[in-house]
Amino acid sequence: MGITLLHISDPHITDDPTSVQRLRAVLDLPLARQPDAIVATGDITDHGRAQEYEAFAKAMAAQQPWLAVPGNHDDPDTLRAVLRQDRCPVLDVGAVRVIGLDVTVPGHNHGFLRDDTATEAVARADGARHVVLALHQPPIATGHAVIDTMLLTNREALAELVRRIPGVVAILCGHIHTPLASSLAGTPVLCAPGVASTLALDPDRQPIVITDSLPGMALHRIDDDGAVTTTFHQAQ
Repeated sequence: MGITLLHISDPHITDDPTSVQRLRAVLDLPLARQPDAIVATGDITDHGRAQEYEAFAKAMAAQQPWLAVPGNHDDPDTLRAVLRQDRCPVLDVGAVRVIGLDVTVPGHNHGFLRDDTATEAVARADGARHVVLALHQPPIATGHAVIDTMLLTNREALAELVRRIPGVVAILCGHIHTPLASSLAGTPVLCAPGVASTLALDPDRQPIVITDSLPGMALHRIDDDGAVTTTFHQAQ
């Protein structure tokens, strides 16, 4: 029968109630499109404060099973403590195992996949039929001059991780606040649009994001054979 993942990213929760409202908007899906689980790929908060994570957790309390990984705006230790997430969190949904990767680099916007993280991910994938890897910074250049300075800097390490884990069907990312579909090591790389804002097309625009756009999300349908179909949406 397959499963459906709701993929959200970059809610940037703050003390401003609008940030939580935008998050709730992407969670409020029609009954006919309800997912089996939710994956949040980073920048859960804007400042990494405990109260921001508490607001996120409250919004997620009535939702399906979910998993969250940190982004460059997050404090990974605070995220894990408040949201009760492991360093390499795992979420089993039907025949799919989602594994979260912390690729944050303290004080920097780019990401880096560390050897110990990759090793732990391999161990966590043991016995899974289909695997989805979830991280914040994508390994794919976008053509946007600003965004492309803050991607995953060792994409070959991620490609090697894909080769080490049998059955990886998708790599889910965020960070760039715009939909992206590409591939790495023969595996789909899929970025969700931003909840908090949308990346402007013009890299010279200041600021580079549009804050009055509708919050976005992605739905990933993963069939029993591992085929992935992704649709991108805006909250209504």
